[in-house]
Amino acid sequence: MSKKHDCVAILDFGAINAQMAAKAVRQLNIYCEVLPYSAKEERIEALKPKALIFQRGAACGERTFGREVPAETAKLGLPVLDLQSAACDAHTLKDFLVDQCGFTQDWTTETFIAETVADLRAQIGDRKVLLAMSGGVDSSVCAALLHRAVGKQLTCVFVDHGCMRKDEPQQIAEVFRDQYGINLITIDAEDRFLSKLKGVTHPEAKRKIIGEEFIRVFEEEARKLGELDYFVQGTIYPDIIESGWEGGKAVKAHHNVGGLPERIDFKGIVEPVKYLFKDEVRQVGQALGIPPVITQRQPFPGPGLGVRCLGELTREKLQILREADAVFREAMHDKGYAAQAGQFFAILTNAQSVGVTNDERTFGHVICLRAVQTQDFMTAKVVPLPAEFLIEVSGEIAARVKGVNRVVYDITNKPPATIEWE
Repeated sequence: MSKKHDCVAILDFGAINAQMAAKAVRQLNIYCEVLPYSAKEERIEALKPKALIFQRGAACGERTFGREVPAETAKLGLPVLDLQSAACDAHTLKDFLVDQCGFTQDWTTETFIAETVADLRAQIGDRKVLLAMSGGVDSSVCAALLHRAVGKQLTCVFVDHGCMRKDEPQQIAEVFRDQYGINLITIDAEDRFLSKLKGVTHPEAKRKIIGEEFIRVFEEEARKLGELDYFVQGTIYPDIIESGWEGGKAVKAHHNVGGLPERIDFKGIVEPVKYLFKDEVRQVGQALGIPPVITQRQPFPGPGLGVRCLGELTREKLQILREADAVFREAMHDKGYAAQAGQFFAILTNAQSVGVTNDERTFGHVICLRAVQTQDFMTAKVVPLPAEFLIEVSGEIAARVKGVNRVVYDITNKPPATIEWE
């Protein structure tokens, strides 16, 4: 990408939010990449940058990290904006990049789509591509881009592990098979996953089993398709930035690493959106015509409801959670509170309580509701939903979802809590 657009290299000196300056630059329709402050001269020069930005963090209320600019970086002779001594706002960036350095503001959604489609066609040629469809925005946008680039050479496989939210498997099929005409294979593997998970209660054990079994199912289906050339990963730019650096090398694997089935041979990996932030991925999806039910989908853990249903997973418990979650989500949208929350969902706790239904004593499940405001999901604050709304929605859940007789609201910020319960 950097060879097609004016590029600014952002050198990260350990700021808490290394993405902040990059997002602000991208909003000016200027391309940028983030590198560790210790990046070697040749690595920086490979981007062919017209300018450098040092993101030290102090300008945004963070402490100074005391790291010096490497001598070889100083020798590049490029214009530099040091965010330790300058305000980190759009006006400052525009003055520096556009007015002083003469950057062209041509990093747009439409340009990205056109260039990416052309690049994919050149990379793939007439070969076959396999994509693991999760239904999330990243894999969905990858599928739409690849379909536009290579059409029927793309095959998508969606493995339904039984832990999706209400109606999601049907939505995925309707959008990508019916609307786009993508070759989508749906695998109903709920029985298989629940069998593997029988008796398992520890959260990490559930995550590991679900992840490993997904790969095994995916491998089996991939072999049925015959020889395949490329495997698609929905890596996005924060995955790369958040991997962390030490001496210029990643020290923590991002979430896509290790997701490639080891027993299947591919000629290469395709990562169509690896240079995009999440909001840019959503914008590309909208421009490609993917409906909001997909592009505006909230972050959803890989194990799905498997880590929002506490304790052992059963078909009955997952169905109770699926219905309760749907009632809460519907109410949040209907009453206009959805826009206030970055993420909201229901949890089926591992507790049961005494209740009364139709003048009879009951012993039912306890549902917890969670709604948080967050910019980066590193910290989060509870959405102060009105008591009247919570009372109304709890009554709806108890009335409409058989087996539930009590609903509570989680009022704990992150930290000390996490957003998810498991």
